[in-house]
Amino acid sequence: MSGDKFTYIYVNDKYVPAEKAAVHAYDAGFLYGDGLFETLRAYRTGGIFAFDLHLDRFFSSMYLLKYNPYFDRDFLKERTEGLLKKNGLGRSDAYIKIIVTRARYRNRFEFDFWCRPNLIIIAKKFTPYPVKFYNTGIKIVNSSIKRNPVGNELYRHKLLNYFENIYAKNEAYAAGGQEAFFSARDRSVLECASSNIFTVRDNRVFTPTLTQNILPGVTRKLVIDICKDRKINFSERRLHYYNLVEADEIFITSSLMEIMPVKEVDGHAIGCGKVPGPVTDLVSMEYKKLTSLIDSTIRL
Repeated sequence: MSGDKFTYIYVNDKYVPAEKAAVHAYDAGFLYGDGLFETLRAYRTGGIFAFDLHLDRFFSSMYLLKYNPYFDRDFLKERTEGLLKKNGLGRSDAYIKIIVTRARYRNRFEFDFWCRPNLIIIAKKFTPYPVKFYNTGIKIVNSSIKRNPVGNELYRHKLLNYFENIYAKNEAYAAGGQEAFFSARDRSVLECASSNIFTVRDNRVFTPTLTQNILPGVTRKLVIDICKDRKINFSERRLHYYNLVEADEIFITSSLMEIMPVKEVDGHAIGCGKVPGPVTDLVSMEYKKLTSLIDSTIRL
């Protein structure tokens, strides 16, 4: 933590030096991964991007999974902005993570519906992905972990129990890739370890439907809105593994990476070799326009 000694973290109503930030050893988030999180980006142009969309998902998950938040949206916005200022990030590209844990159970695994959850907010300088990834694309790898394609609502929430995703990521790294994707035993493609996935075929954009076991990503939603606004042919549907290897273009999306082109799937080159492709380029350009429209009056 030596590099963070001048960084503060918000923990339960206090801005605490990073090296002193802690939760109890019996915290359910620490012991069992019983917690939720949101990852956001702030831009140096001013403002936290898509904050309200992230909060929509965060509060929806808290209520559906029986947390008892003592705070509202304005409270979270105020504390997050305060942390950015305290860490000297008022005019910087910043990484933000908001975390809530259940804190404790009544008995062994019984939810305490009245328990005040822990609230932690982290904000630090954003380290961008290498420019070459955006210029030439990344390699993605099919994880050995197989999911059921439907029927598990927990995949709709950003859970602290994240080891499945981390394991898949490290499978990709070991294979010389940068991201992994999950598929089912029938070879239907679901999502990536830390991103949503889109394919392009004959200038038509496809992405897996939310009826499957995937996260309703914020950037995913914004890309769908871009497609609709720009009259790009688009549909949500089940994608098969062969839809990936036969695609003209593939890109993946998340709040941190934005729009990332893919050049290779399990060693198969994508499209005609031009990466990023024209549709990916267009979507990326339109997304960057959205990030430049953040209210610059925030965080002054």
